[in-house]
Order: sequence, then C-alpha cells, then structure tokens
Amino acid sequence: MGNTIAVAVKEAVDEVMNTYLGVRPELLGTEARKEDSVLGEINSIIGLTGDRLQGAFVVSLNRDLLFKLMETLLGDAPQELNQEALDMAGEVANMICGAFRRRFENFGATLRASVPSMITGRELKLHSLCKSPRVAFRFKVGEHPLYIEFCLDKVQ
Repeated sequence: MGNTIAVAVKEAVDEVMNTYLGVRPELLGTEARKEDSVLGEINSIIGLTGDRLQGAFVVSLNRDLLFKLMETLLGDAPQELNQEALDMAGEVANMICGAFRRRFENFGATLRASVPSMITGRELKLHSLCKSPRVAFRFKVGEHPLYIEFCLDKVQ
C-alpha cells in the first residue's frame, strides 16, 4: 500500500498547486518520522477515519507560500498571519487532503476527514498521531517548501 499512498499524495499536491499557482511541485523525498517536531510554520492537522482505518493528514507550509497562494487566489495577501490567512491554510489543506482521499478510494478504502486544526510556530511538537510512524513527503513549490505528513493505523 505504501506506493499507492505515495502516488496519491504526490498527485494530490500536484493537482492543487498546479491548479491554483500554475506550478508543478517537486517531490524532494520521503521519510518515516518518529520525531514530534513540526516541519513548517503553519500546520493544518486533519483527522482521518474509515471503517477499518484511522489516522492523520498534516499539511505544513511557511507564510511565504501561503501569502503567495492568497495573492494569486484573492488578489491580495496580508502582511502578517491573521485569521484570514489561517482560514486559507486550512482550505489549502482541505483541497490537498480531498484530492488525496479521492485517489485513495480507488484502492477500496473510504476515509472521512475532520475540520483542520491549525497550529502555528516553529518550535512546536506534534505528539503521536498514530501508533505507526508518520511518513513525511517533502516538496518544493517554486522556491517554497511544502510538507505532507501522513499516517494510518488499522482500527481493531
């Protein structure tokens, strides 16, 4: 299932970033993570549940990419993080997670998503979301980093 997840994540990020920014993201690498540190400054955490699976989908980015998205989509970007910016980060996470879940359904598993929870800051810890390690996908979107972390556990 690992390759199907990797392909689904890569295609989902590509779909959203190419649609809204006209930029094809570059996948720089993947890794299993046990560390609790967050990867980006702005983190959208989405819980996932299904009949046999549960887990989390985390989209992490920095304000430069978020503000570029806002400027492209809304015609303007704030100077500082504000509620509108956090709402936009949550929407971007919803779009990427939704595109991922559509692809994941092709493999026979339906996942429902929670409303994103937002955390901001650089020195934060994201404590165990799953019993299994999180897989981190490191992307470069133009000159900006974007990270997706994903984990799924079987429901017993």
